[in-house]
Amino acid sequence: MAINRIRQVLGSDFSKSLSVLLSGTIIAQAVGYLIAPILTRLYTTAEMGELGFYMRLTGFIAAIATLRYEAALPLPKLDGHSFLLYRLSYRISFIVLMIVSVVFLFMYSGGFASQFSWWFYLLTIFGAACLIIVNIGTSWSVRIGQYGVISRQKITNSAVSNGLKWAFAYFHFSTFGLILATFLGSLASSLEFSFHFGKIHQKFKAFISKRKTLALMKKHKEFPILNLPHVFVDNGRDMLIATFIFAYYSESVYGSFNHSYTMLRLPLMLVGVSLGQLFYNRASEMYNAGKSMVPLLNKMLLGLSALSIVPFSLLFFYGEPLFAFVFGKDWGLSGSYSETMSVWLMINFILSPIAALPLILRKQKVFFFMGIVSSLIQVIPFWYFPWKYGKTQEVFHTSLQVVSYTQAAWLLVTIIVFYVFAVKASHEKIRS
Repeated sequence: MAINRIRQVLGSDFSKSLSVLLSGTIIAQAVGYLIAPILTRLYTTAEMGELGFYMRLTGFIAAIATLRYEAALPLPKLDGHSFLLYRLSYRISFIVLMIVSVVFLFMYSGGFASQFSWWFYLLTIFGAACLIIVNIGTSWSVRIGQYGVISRQKITNSAVSNGLKWAFAYFHFSTFGLILATFLGSLASSLEFSFHFGKIHQKFKAFISKRKTLALMKKHKEFPILNLPHVFVDNGRDMLIATFIFAYYSESVYGSFNHSYTMLRLPLMLVGVSLGQLFYNRASEMYNAGKSMVPLLNKMLLGLSALSIVPFSLLFFYGEPLFAFVFGKDWGLSGSYSETMSVWLMINFILSPIAALPLILRKQKVFFFMGIVSSLIQVIPFWYFPWKYGKTQEVFHTSLQVVSYTQAAWLLVTIIVFYVFAVKASHEKIRS
């Protein structure tokens, strides 16, 4: 019986889809993390810090540019209706990018943003455009079950960006080389989605209707009204944290912090993102079919909890010596930050794949409130402590400790709230 059950699980559509997504994700991330110890010996913590700021900025622009309509692509019952949202997302993002370009031009010409060169802002606009294409294309691929496309673009991005970072180091391109390589990786990964746009448009052009598009915009208005502010707060928080660390401390401190944060998110990038995409698709289907999502939720939470214990425990106890050994002696400080953040990001890893539940259950208002509290927990200490106690390494570490442990407690509360909502919704669906 047990063997038959294992065969059924491994042969299920969910497991097959998961294996396709995970294979691409694992290969892509493995390339990045295997080359990381080389790059940390070729680039300084300050140069890595400026790269981290660029990635935060492009991610922030890409996340808000579509007004979050791309997140609604898996929800419509008809592919034609989903295509209208797909097309709408591109049109809105083009307008947003034009507005951002004008703002950047005004800031640079007026001397308000002289810390970075002109090429930084140019690559930020083009890099954000590539991320937008990937985000929209990924949502469409999840919708139609083309998980292989998602895997391929991840591998392409990782191979191109990391290979070029290595090559550019020998030409002493420093920060420019890091950012240019990152942009070219995003560009390469967006090409397949760009080519698919024409085919998709040709297939569904008969569905194009301004009236239907307006009706779908109204039907899914919770995404720009409720989900967009949450994403804005979430990504804006990351931008504020980066800005405060740059302003109060240095690019080097931010480089150490960002590297630690990135390494601790390794399990999330390897497993959590792919699981989250599958969970969103499968949970949406269950909810629309009137089935209980609780068994799927239980499997997700228990599996991720078991998976996270060993790696995060090692980082909690031995983060500093591990980082110094793997990435070089200049990165020991980054390892000490990982010890502080390990509990927080372990719980974040467990939570992240089920973060789409509020979208499915139409509970964005509650999630938005919880997101605001989470952001305040993270931002306020990074502003208050250096303002009150000075701009030293010790003060930064104290700020990080306060953020990490309060955030861990709040994320546990968030998981409990999500679970209660899922149980209640499942009971209501089954009764109806």
